[in-house]
Amino acid sequence: MTAQQTGQPSQRTQQTDEAMQEQDTAPPGFITPRRPAMHLPKLRWQLILAISVFYFGLSFQGTALGLIILPSQVLKMVGDVQKGEALAFVLIPGAFASLLANPFFGMLSDQMRGRLAAWGRRRPYILAGTLVSAGGLIWMAMARDIASLAVANVLVQLASNAAQAPFHALLPDLVPQEQRGLVSGVMGLLTVSGTIGGAIIAGLFLDATQPPAMYQRGLWLAYGISIAVLVACMLITIVSVRERMTASARIAAPEAERAVAIPSLTVQRRSRPWLTRSTLLNIVGTLAIAGVAWAAMTVWNGLHLTGLQISGDGKQVILEVIATIGILRLFDFHPRRDPDFAWVLLTRLVMMLGISTIQTFLFFYMRDAVGTPHPEQQTTNFVIIISLTSLISALGAGWLSDHYGRKRMVYISGGLMAMVSLIFIVTHALPMVLAAGGLFGLGYGAYLCVDWALVADVLPSQQDFARDMGVWNIANALPRVIAPVVAGPLIDTFARLHQPVLGFQLLFAVTMVYCLLGTVTVRYIRGVKR
Repeated sequence: MTAQQTGQPSQRTQQTDEAMQEQDTAPPGFITPRRPAMHLPKLRWQLILAISVFYFGLSFQGTALGLIILPSQVLKMVGDVQKGEALAFVLIPGAFASLLANPFFGMLSDQMRGRLAAWGRRRPYILAGTLVSAGGLIWMAMARDIASLAVANVLVQLASNAAQAPFHALLPDLVPQEQRGLVSGVMGLLTVSGTIGGAIIAGLFLDATQPPAMYQRGLWLAYGISIAVLVACMLITIVSVRERMTASARIAAPEAERAVAIPSLTVQRRSRPWLTRSTLLNIVGTLAIAGVAWAAMTVWNGLHLTGLQISGDGKQVILEVIATIGILRLFDFHPRRDPDFAWVLLTRLVMMLGISTIQTFLFFYMRDAVGTPHPEQQTTNFVIIISLTSLISALGAGWLSDHYGRKRMVYISGGLMAMVSLIFIVTHALPMVLAAGGLFGLGYGAYLCVDWALVADVLPSQQDFARDMGVWNIANALPRVIAPVVAGPLIDTFARLHQPVLGFQLLFAVTMVYCLLGTVTVRYIRGVKR
């Protein structure tokens, strides 16, 4: 009689269960018993492009929206004096929503079971998240005030991150280690290409100096083209990808085998249940700390002890940092257990702080410091220059990182972007600023392609790729919370003092520090030797 007929698990199932127990109890690290090396077949170029093309759509939509559409839309709504704080009001809630949404939907993707799982763990979320995001973008185009624009942006960020977290997991799920630098380079290449396309389209159709009717027509065209590109790229990816041979599918296969072998047993996934005592304590503790912090800031402002008041945006960012720490703990982030993953997270955090600060306020820099009469067009020109030079560095840096090391690419990219901040401080002549965009592009492209390969090398567990990639993406979302809060009031304050240039000089000094810190923290990732 067979093992299935006798109701006993097969030898293969028992061996896999023992291996999974070893993975759960073994010490952390780069390639360890907790995350053993798993052979994945090399990918053909057609599949690499099909997987990566969704990055083109995400980058196209994200660049058009974040770099040109939203700043221009906000300026049209509130005018010049309050544009910085109004933009922060729109961006911060959406960025905070993405903090929770990315690891949460990643976790749901990892744990997906039932009929939909037969279609894949990643693709249902990519499809649904993209379609809901498209609906949210239509709402943003219809918005007539800052409040409705902010609410619609929250919906877009929630839905977009529901698609992105499972999509990010496809890199470690499908790509063998020896191809990760190359594939990351292709992703970077398509991301940069999407940046060029998004900037060109948004800059072509938008001009805040136009009459309202003409501006509104251009706004609808910019949103409509962004939606069409995003949906088309998503369809190419989900139709082309097959998830049966992914690493996570191989991990899940023994569970299905046990379910067939022992029908009387309820097969439990080996990760901890979601609602545990420690989870509830973490949620309650985070809420309690946030409440105490809010009360302390309210009392401080009420006492007027030093004349120094904590602004509403300042309160918001403090509370969101507290919430972020709670979210990280909620999704099993343990720096002592997984130090390499923690250092990758910190490196990305400081690097993205620098990148987000430049990207978010570039439009206002062109207008107030450089003094160009058409900031939309010059912002577009800057982005095109960044993107063209990024194309040079992206694919080459990916291949170089496979052969000569990931860390060295981060050193070079951080140094180049810090140099750009220095140029922005000492000169505001348009030709020099556009030339600095070329340097920024070289650094940005190199970092972008190495970043994905770096995190794929140190992910803590093969059972939770999407959740851990979602945790990693917090380091992309949190800077979008912090950067507007730091930069918005700063540039508005100096604008009211009739010294806008000084405000931007201080802002880019901070940006230079961010980029240099990223080159320091990457040194401590021990699992990646070079």
